Amino acid sequence: MPRRPGRWRVTVMSAVTLLLVTLLSPVGAAAEPYDPAPWTPLEGHNVSTVRWGPITIPAAPEHPDPGDPHGGHGHGPAGELRNEIAIDGGKCSPFVKSYTSCREMTIAKPCEDCYITGVLPDLVIAGTDTSVNVETGGMLHHVVNMNLKRTDPMCRPGPGGLINLLGLFQGGNQRWFAAGNERTYGAIHSSGQYGYRVNAGDKWGLIYHLMNLRKEPLTVEFKYTFTWVKAAKNADPYWLDFDQCGDSERKIPAGYTDIEYDARLWRRGTLLKVGGHAHDGAIAVSLENTTSKAWYCTSVAGYPAGSTHGPAGPGPGTPGHPVAPNTVTRTGHPDAHLDQYHGTVANFTTCEPNQPLGFFDTLRMHTTHYMKEDDPGGMGIMVAYVG
Repeated sequence: MPRRPGRWRVTVMSAVTLLLVTLLSPVGAAAEPYDPAPWTPLEGHNVSTVRWGPITIPAAPEHPDPGDPHGGHGHGPAGELRNEIAIDGGKCSPFVKSYTSCREMTIAKPCEDCYITGVLPDLVIAGTDTSVNVETGGMLHHVVNMNLKRTDPMCRPGPGGLINLLGLFQGGNQRWFAAGNERTYGAIHSSGQYGYRVNAGDKWGLIYHLMNLRKEPLTVEFKYTFTWVKAAKNADPYWLDFDQCGDSERKIPAGYTDIEYDARLWRRGTLLKVGGHAHDGAIAVSLENTTSKAWYCTSVAGYPAGSTHGPAGPGPGTPGHPVAPNTVTRTGHPDAHLDQYHGTVANFTTCEPNQPLGFFDTLRMHTTHYMKEDDPGGMGIMVAYVG
C-alpha cells in the first residue's frame, strides 16, 4: 500500500483547558461580522454555464437509523447518495462499481484548450435555477471535481484508499476543485493571469454526497458557471485532506479539537490561492508552512446570526486558530441566499498568500472545531493552487 503524502494528529483540549480558554479569550470573542463580496466574473474573461445531471436522490427514510443522530446535519433524517462517482465519456470500471456507486453521465466542460480562471458552483432542482438547500429540502454535502486524464500528486493511483483506486481503475484521479453546501466561489487568482489548464480530450468526473430531507425523491443537477480564457499562466491544484486518499470523512470528537495534517507538495512555486471546507461546528481551516514558519491562510467559517449550528465554544485565538467563526449577512453567491441555509455553515473565506513554496517545505493544515457532541463524519479539506 503506498504511503500517503502526509500525516494527521488530533489535539483535544481537556475540560480545565477549555474553561481557561473561555476565561482568557480576548474581549469581544463573539463572531465577527463578515460580508462576502458579491460574485462577479473577471473582466474580459469568457463566461460559460454548464449543467450536469439529472440525478435523483432517494426520499428521506420514514424510520431513520437510530444510530445516525447526524443524518441531515441536524435537520432530520435524509435520503442520500453517499460518495457516488460520476464518469464522463466512458464506462465505470467494474472494480469501481465494486466499492461505490458509479454513474455514467455527460460532464460537459465549458471549453477546451483553455484555462479556467474562476468557478461558481451550485446544486439546483433539475430544470430550474432554484438552489437545493435546507429551505428547499436538500443539501449539497460535498462535490469533488476531478480530471480523469491526470494523476493526483497527493494520491498516486494504486492500492490504497478510494482516490488511489479510482486512479488505478479509471486512468486518472486529479482533484482540482470542490464545493460543500456553502458553495464557496472565486477566481483561481484575482489578477486573472492564472488558470487551471483544460486540454482537448480531458475527461472529467465527480464524487458527490447529496442529501434529501423530503419524504419523496428529489431530482437535481449541478449548475456550474466558469470564467475562462484561451491563454494564461498555469496553476496546479493540490488537495490537502485529513483523510487524504479516503472518503474525506473522519470522526470529530466533542469539545475543542485541532486536527493537524502534514504534507509535502515536492515542488517549488508560488502559493496563489487557498480555500477550506468543513462542516457545522467548524471554526476554521488554516495552513502554515512549518519549514519557513509562515502562516499562509486562515479560512474562516461563516454562519448566519443566531445560528445554533456553529461551534459550541471558543478557540484559543492564536495564529491560525481563531476564537470564533464569522457572522455572515449574505453569501455573495447570486443564487444561494443566506435564508436558505437555516443557520448551517454558509461561507468559508479564501486567501491569496502569493508566498513562495520550497521543494522540501512541509505544509501543516489545521482544522479547528468546537463540537457539542461527536460528529462521526466531519471533514477538513483545503484546495491550494500553485503557480
